Amino acid sequence: MKFYFGTFLLLLSIPEADAQTATGGALSECANGGCNLGEYCVGNSFLKDVDDTGEYGCSKCNGSRDWWPCNFETTCFCHALDAPRIPPAPRSGVTVNAAIDTCRDVLTEDTFNNIVQPTSEEGKQLFTYAGLCDAISNYNQYHDEKFAQMGTVSQVRRELAAFLSHASVETDGFSVTREEHHCVNPITGLDGNVYCMPCKEQFYSKETKICTQSYFVDEQSYYKYCDLSRQNNQGCSCTVAGVKMADVPLQDDLRAPAIGYVRADDMYFRRGSFDTSFNYGYMGAGIAIKGDAQYFCEQPDLLATNPQYAWQSGIYKWMEYMPYEFGSTAHKQALKGNFGGTINVLNGPLECPSSMNISEKHVQMVRDRVREICRAGSALGVMLELNQCENSYDRDCPKCDGLEDIYFSCQQDGSCPECNDWEENLLSLAPTVTPAIVKPPTFEDWGKYWNNPNPGTRNGATSSYTSSVWYSIVSVVVLILHI
Repeated sequence: MKFYFGTFLLLLSIPEADAQTATGGALSECANGGCNLGEYCVGNSFLKDVDDTGEYGCSKCNGSRDWWPCNFETTCFCHALDAPRIPPAPRSGVTVNAAIDTCRDVLTEDTFNNIVQPTSEEGKQLFTYAGLCDAISNYNQYHDEKFAQMGTVSQVRRELAAFLSHASVETDGFSVTREEHHCVNPITGLDGNVYCMPCKEQFYSKETKICTQSYFVDEQSYYKYCDLSRQNNQGCSCTVAGVKMADVPLQDDLRAPAIGYVRADDMYFRRGSFDTSFNYGYMGAGIAIKGDAQYFCEQPDLLATNPQYAWQSGIYKWMEYMPYEFGSTAHKQALKGNFGGTINVLNGPLECPSSMNISEKHVQMVRDRVREICRAGSALGVMLELNQCENSYDRDCPKCDGLEDIYFSCQQDGSCPECNDWEENLLSLAPTVTPAIVKPPTFEDWGKYWNNPNPGTRNGATSSYTSSVWYSIVSVVVLILHI
């Protein structure tokens, strides 16, 4: 009997842990004190299948319910009917620094130009200083959780350095505006639309920018980046049939016809500062930036032509993408000074641990991220820890092991000269290096969970992780007694 009782408690700990990661450890703002006068608690149907009203609708959250759907901070949110319906970003618990203007006081144009140096003409036109400043201002106008305006000036500088270093890697040094092999030799038709020639990766040369075989030799239609499981409220409309080759209207009848092209606005390949892609990625960007789910579904190529949208789509992902296994965002990790955490949140097992050879491409991308954080951190006068966690067992503090090895080895082999001078350009204290070996928890460590009713929570939310530890410990004790 004791054995089954212990097993039951051990299994009971699993959904508790899952619930903690799914909620991020915080209640919806509707349940956390209720909405202001003139506001209503509404659902974020893009994130979860949830309604505004009904027995399990968000209207039930207003100041009372602390279970589904009110236990996930971005599932239900307070909305004024005369404002764009833009969901909140997950809260960091850090105070807004209203005394600073990000571009005026921290990221000057000279500093920006030291970091953002496109080599292509399209990159120079898209990734502009004014575009980034407009993107920051617009995002922060509609979000209580601000980008590059939270905490101390040093925290703001760290976040900018981390964000720009990732953006540089994702865009090949701010020089690629559309995913290259999905948009070879783009042309503008007589109708004003941009058309792209898709190419299968094995037939595309990154060095020469030439596609040796048309995509439509083997395919009847272009069907990439369409997730059929994400439709209606959770993704732009697309079908398994894909998009047919377009008849491009050209201005000069004497020109050779454009064969093998597709209208760019019918394609959801990677664009923007953080590689927005897939039908659901463009819908999410539209909701976060415009409060309009269809805005970028209908014109995704705006992310390759409009500087503000190119930057702001990246800010959206930085602020709001939160993998369930962590319950954290890149924004939160940057505020902690944890650069490795930003890599893990954004790319997960593709790049962390960095010593794992998932693919040659991602191995090189991790090395590039280390080099770029040295360059951006040096320009902004700050240093981030490659792995910074006050508590090694904190689920809200993911790491990316192996970065320290890359940091030291690339200086020795000369592949990251930017890192050699990083410490000389600091405006704040240099960090310590996270130990490679972490000791297992002691009984005193476990005692912290027993004595603190709500560790790692905000706004009075109960930590499910704590409950998980309670259940697991009791289970182990019961099993031992049985034996």
